[in-house]
Amino acid sequence: MHKSLFGLVIKKLRQDLGLTQEMLASLSGLERTFISMLERGVKQPSLKTVSSLAHAMQLKSHELLHLMEAQMHHLTAKNGVTDVESEQKRLDALESEREKSRIGEIVNTIPIIFFARTPMPEYAMTFVSKNISQLFGYSKDHFMAHSGFWHAHIHEDDLPKVTARLQNMNAKDLLIHEYRFLTENAGWLKVREELKLVVSESGTPKEVIGSIVGVSAALLD
Repeated sequence: MHKSLFGLVIKKLRQDLGLTQEMLASLSGLERTFISMLERGVKQPSLKTVSSLAHAMQLKSHELLHLMEAQMHHLTAKNGVTDVESEQKRLDALESEREKSRIGEIVNTIPIIFFARTPMPEYAMTFVSKNISQLFGYSKDHFMAHSGFWHAHIHEDDLPKVTARLQNMNAKDLLIHEYRFLTENAGWLKVREELKLVVSESGTPKEVIGSIVGVSAALLD
């Protein structure tokens, strides 16, 4: 059996079951790095490994081998040459898309907002995660459609300090600060912002990226 083809079949079966390498490792009692090497054809399986993988996929060893045989037949071209490389690229792309989708689900569920802004002076939003409505009540369209929307809702006593910090940002340091933001329900929310200035190879500011979380409801005198 071609070792690269074995790994390819294992990877496809794993993806068909909706398992990550970490999940398969936990279910099979194998190391995630070992499963990765199996899938890449770096390592070859022993009979014990086949048994462990079959058990993790709720199969008997002979059932897993039968599925592998069927998959190998499917991957074999009419001229008898197996196109391992193209199938590997397809599975890699599929896994990458699934990972991005999963990350997106997490990002849009937890109350941590990720964003990107233009560098000074406008600091207009170029990207903001859609879960921003969970924190402030406003939809992402409010922030994306109006360049001054963000700063217009920062408390007037905090705005000068926020602006000064932004103007003094550099690419070497992470800017962390807190300020009060007016939410849709007219309440003030104290937020914590972490920012990083991204520059080009020539040192020209390209964008500001960062995250923001709610700290507490702000009590005003």
